[in-house]
Amino acid sequence: MPTGGDRHARELIWGRTPDTLRALNRRRVLRAIMVAPATQVHLADFTRLSQATVSGIVQELQRDNVVAVDGTDNERGKKIGLTNVRGVAIGVEVSYDTVTVAARRVDGPRVEVDRSGRGAEHGSQAWMRECVQLIRDVVRRTGLDETDIVAIGLGIPAAVDPRTSTISQVAWALDWERGADPGARLQEHFPGVPVIMDNEANYAAYGEHLYGGGRGTETMLFVKSSTSVSAGLVIGGLIYRGRHGLASEIGHLVMDPNGVVCQCGNRGCLETAVGGARLVEQVRRAYVGYRVDLPTSLANIVERAKTGDLLCRRVLQDAGRGIGIALARTCNLLNPEKVFIGGELGRAADLVIEPAVQSMRLHSLGGMFNYVAPMTVETSELGLQAGALGALAYALTVDHVRQN
Repeated sequence: MPTGGDRHARELIWGRTPDTLRALNRRRVLRAIMVAPATQVHLADFTRLSQATVSGIVQELQRDNVVAVDGTDNERGKKIGLTNVRGVAIGVEVSYDTVTVAARRVDGPRVEVDRSGRGAEHGSQAWMRECVQLIRDVVRRTGLDETDIVAIGLGIPAAVDPRTSTISQVAWALDWERGADPGARLQEHFPGVPVIMDNEANYAAYGEHLYGGGRGTETMLFVKSSTSVSAGLVIGGLIYRGRHGLASEIGHLVMDPNGVVCQCGNRGCLETAVGGARLVEQVRRAYVGYRVDLPTSLANIVERAKTGDLLCRRVLQDAGRGIGIALARTCNLLNPEKVFIGGELGRAADLVIEPAVQSMRLHSLGGMFNYVAPMTVETSELGLQAGALGALAYALTVDHVRQN
């Protein structure tokens, strides 16, 4: 529990301190430590500051009794963590049918996570109400309260313009139009708390890069396949968004110009072939006339496949092949070190990844798999929590306009 002598994390990184270079660098190091305790070598890599600069700042923070150095050495040195600092960071992932919220105190590793069965498809008022309540619940479980929230990262199933932090591509499931700002709506419930909004797949990629199988990679792609299909790209530790926030929209690569019309207005997008709604439709159509309970979601299909349903297994394997063709085209452009498959489809990795890799080998440049350090395709280590954890971390890294 916090004590009366604890300093508030928000005051340390957005308080009214002069904007000298030293003060700016100090805040960068503090934000990096809040993302995760780390060695000075790692802090220098993360902040892009020299090791000498980081060392000086860490010594200063130790004198101020703000950080403590772990006595245990690892291969890169001793880890530095916060002490006598209170604050909690929040990450929110709004998917089409769920809202996931993660909370972590800035001075500890434990993460509290909760999920609601109402997402974007239920309307903005419904998911916003669920989101606000979940945030309050998980914060309470950390032993802190709403006044201790440092920042909130909000991931949504829509493209977000990085210049304006507003929706740049209208999504059919959201009752907002282009230019809408759900982050501002959420901030109304938590006055004075910065809310940083981005696409949910971008945050999932960032979470996997920081806390999952993507640690230490220079370039990685995260494919999130659930109701919709999207992707996030991390290059050099940074999310790559493109000018309008539309980068990595793998679900809208056209696979068949004469195919089914997609909700984006094009024909034959990958999402029309392997999106959750399409896979559910395939299984339900195949089971017409049989006395079986018909699946209503991709999660149902994954569960059935795991229990041996041959039809569901085949549908998922075919989806893997389709995703593999799209990934081959994407990887020919980007040549990432690793590709991760997450979302609901990631829960069926044993059925999806092998056919995906087979398709990729057929349609991509052979050197990606045959070179000394071949590209790998893996399931997400963070699973369905990747987006919320990435949102939590990214919200801490941004140097917001300081709150008065």
